[in-house]
Amino acid sequence: MSRRFARAVPTARILSLIIAGAAIACAGLTTTNATEASIASLPSDTIEARRVFEENIDAIHKRDRGRYLATYLHSTSLARNGQSGLDLGYDNWSARRDSTWPDTLIARNLRVLPISPGVVYGSYCYTVTQHDTTTSGVSERIFVKTLQGWRIAVTTAFGLPVGQPSQCK
Repeated sequence: MSRRFARAVPTARILSLIIAGAAIACAGLTTTNATEASIASLPSDTIEARRVFEENIDAIHKRDRGRYLATYLHSTSLARNGQSGLDLGYDNWSARRDSTWPDTLIARNLRVLPISPGVVYGSYCYTVTQHDTTTSGVSERIFVKTLQGWRIAVTTAFGLPVGQPSQCK
């Protein structure tokens, strides 16, 4: 699009990193003196978070709103960030009411990275087609371990300008 759009993307990206840092910092407040046992949990945390990640994408493919929403933290601290900025909260999230789904979603390069016990970062490259319009970009997730199991606490999506080639690695 314009230079203005090009500047907005890095700002949004920086904001998502700030959110991720805040989530990590908050997770650090709940963990005290990481023991060998908690460090040993990092690989299993990554496996469990990836399962939720794949469940989330599969629910989109199958247009299963219940399964899709079940992967998210049902809390006022659920953070959603993208081109329009940061929104917080589960109750006011339009995805709870919205009945539209993408015509197609191609999710590539799903990656997960353990941050600390109970916190995992994930990202993927996407190509979405909806109503004859195809867009590509990067989406991120922060997964947290809760009493109800692993949930997505932060979700982002940053699309590329129309016509821009995909830059995902």
